[in-house]
Parts: sequence; C-alpha cells; structure tokens
Amino acid sequence: MNYSFINKSLNAVSTELGILYHLVSSPSCAQDPKILGYGIWPCNTVYLGPEKFEGRSSGCGYDQEGCLFSTIGESAERYAPTFYDSKELVFASYNELSIEKEAIHPNQIALFHDKQFDSNNNQKITKLTPDLKISWVPTVDLVNNRKITYVPAQLIFLPFTKDNKWITYNTSTGLAAHINYHKAILNAIFECIERDSFVLTWMQKIAAPKIIISEDIQQYINERFTAKCEWHFFDITYDLEIPTVFGICFGEADYGSFVAVGSSTRATIGEALKKVILEIGQTAPYFRYVLGKKKEENWIPTNDFSKIKNFEDHSAFYLKRHDLWHVFDDWRNIVPSKHIDFHQKQELSDVEQILRCLRVFKTKGYNVLFKDITTPDIRQFGYYSIKIYIPQLIQMGGSYSWYFLGSQRLYTVPKQFGYTCNGFENLNHYPHPFP
Repeated sequence: MNYSFINKSLNAVSTELGILYHLVSSPSCAQDPKILGYGIWPCNTVYLGPEKFEGRSSGCGYDQEGCLFSTIGESAERYAPTFYDSKELVFASYNELSIEKEAIHPNQIALFHDKQFDSNNNQKITKLTPDLKISWVPTVDLVNNRKITYVPAQLIFLPFTKDNKWITYNTSTGLAAHINYHKAILNAIFECIERDSFVLTWMQKIAAPKIIISEDIQQYINERFTAKCEWHFFDITYDLEIPTVFGICFGEADYGSFVAVGSSTRATIGEALKKVILEIGQTAPYFRYVLGKKKEENWIPTNDFSKIKNFEDHSAFYLKRHDLWHVFDDWRNIVPSKHIDFHQKQELSDVEQILRCLRVFKTKGYNVLFKDITTPDIRQFGYYSIKIYIPQLIQMGGSYSWYFLGSQRLYTVPKQFGYTCNGFENLNHYPHPFP
C-alpha cells in the first residue's frame, strides 16, 4: 500500500478546508460483492466560484488503496469543472468567432436530432446553430498539431450556467482525474469511446458478439461475487477499434430482483471485461441507496419515459419495472460465440496507447479536444483533472427526452458491421439502464 500517496490524497478531506467534507464507507450486506466502496459529502463550491459542485461521487475497489484513490479521483473529476477562468471565455456566435479564431463548427458537434426539438419545444434547450451567441472556451486539438480550438463552454465545464441559452444537458463524459497525468488523459479518451459504443448498441439494438464465459472468467467472478447471478458480456468494439465490453447481470438481493449493466473501454478486451465486472459489482449497495431515496420521494416510474430526468431515475427504473425486462431479451438470448484472451497483457505504455487512439481519430477525421482543468488545490493533494471532448462521438444522456441522438455515427456505423441501421423513429424507445 502506498501510504505516501494515500496520506497526500486524504488532504482533500476536511470539514473546514477540504473539497470533501466527509468520506463515508458504503454499507453492505452479506450477499453483496466483495467490493469496498465510499461515498462523499462534497464541499459547497459556491463560496469559491460561480458554480455548484453537482451530482454524487463515489468510488470502489477490491482493496482499501484502490477504493480511496477511486473515490477521491472521481470527486476531483467532478469538483474541477465547476471552475473556469472568465477571462478565457469568448461570448460570440460561431460565425463571429471563426473569423479570427479556430472553432468547431456546430455541424461537427453531435448533440440532438431535429425531431427532438419538435417534440420538446417547451423545454429549455436551444439548437446550436452558427449564429447562436454563447460562451466559447479554448481547447487543444490533440490530433491537429495541438491547434488551439474553441468549443462551447457548456460542453467542457460541469455545470456551466453563465449563458442565457442552453444547448445541452450537462454530462460528465470525458472528465477524468488521476495521480498520473497520462492515465487521466487515457481514461478520459476511453470513457468517450465506451459511451459512444454503448449508445450505439442500446439505441440501435445491436446484437453484438456474446463473449463465452470461460473457466477463468467464471472463477474471477466467483472470487468476487458470493451470490449466483446470470451474466452476459458482449464485444461492442466497432469502427474505433479500441476494445470495449458491455455487460448485463441479473440477480437477487435483499431488495428483490435486479438487472445491472456496465461497459468499459481498455487497452485489452480482458481488462475491459474486468472493469465491467467491477462496475456492475458496485451497483448492489448503490441500488439499495437509490431505492431508499426514491421511496422517500414517492417516485413511481410510469410509461411516460419523459419523466426520467437523471441517472438516478435510470438506475431505479428497471428495479421497479420488471414488466419491461423483455427489452433485454434480444441480448439475453444471443448464443455466446466469442472467445477472448482474458489474461492478455497490455503491450503499450500509456503514452503509446494515447497515440494509438489519436491515430484512429485522425484517420476518421475527428477532433480530440483537450482541456486541463486542474485547480491548485487538486494539485496539492496529488491529482490532475482534465476534460477530453470528441465532438463527433455520441455522449450518453441522463434525461430521456434529450438523449444525444443527433450524431451521424448513430445512423451509419451499424451498417458498416452488417447490422440493421434504424432511423430516428425506429431507435430503441426504452430508457437505457445505466446508473
């Protein structure tokens, strides 16, 4: 155990000066996975800057060290984007800004389908057009000679409430924090790919190759899960060619039957699968918390999916709506056919892996926009916090009415792999199950 790094990281926790007031160990029951977890009580950032630290943060791991680093890292990841230098911001339309500066054209930014604006015209989202005036912020385009490139600030900071016109619902996709600078960048890129691949799979109902659960994989699961569950894993690696896995788990807990999902992108498919297992493992205590909270709120999911407004709603939805579990049948019934090397070693360094990803994106003609949002206090306890934004990739939304359905990729990539490519009207209309 690296006590030096742990002690430095714990400087983030203080009831007076910490970015976290408290760390709270997640309660667990005897049948829960053998995973440690922490929740946090964040500081109130409105005393320090213009935005409020939004959302929940938590972390998990198979040991105390990994759990602490995960929890504090995710907290730093969510804390940092609440701050921005107002001197960097340029309030202008794309048409005005692009006269003197390099900026991403709105047509290159994968946000919403035109029909979403038609059906949600009473909500506060404005279509991003070349003549819409909003705040823009400089980023570094890693695939185009590190060119300074402006992008809407709402797509970088979380939250960003300075603009009068909102072009998106905030999402944490592409935010990352780590004690290693290159790992932070790599993890952020991986998350962008993972979310894009999952949304493609879910919205287009892609019957991706199901991974055969070998003895090694089953043993790995059995060592970490005492309860018997039904597992399904899928290789959802598409045109970006970076190993990505999607997993579904059906099980029983003290609160009843549950379905949990996870996805991950990593350097090898075995590492991606291991990360999926960990992600699913932390849902057991989280579901317990969500169900308790929703009970207090008297929240009852109906067939009006537009009432699903955030990721907590998505988490609770299928816990309450067992009658809709048929949505998983197409994946559940796929016959496993893909063998994987579960123990394949990563051959590339983190820097080499980043360069590999950048080559893929450059070939596709995509931008990889980088913003270092590390604050001085985050550096003091040993972390870096960054944002990667890849405009052409699909993000995962937390508000059902505003899923990110405007990307060209959503309507073209499946066909490249021989799958049915549905138009907007025939996309999967059921809510995704991601927590």
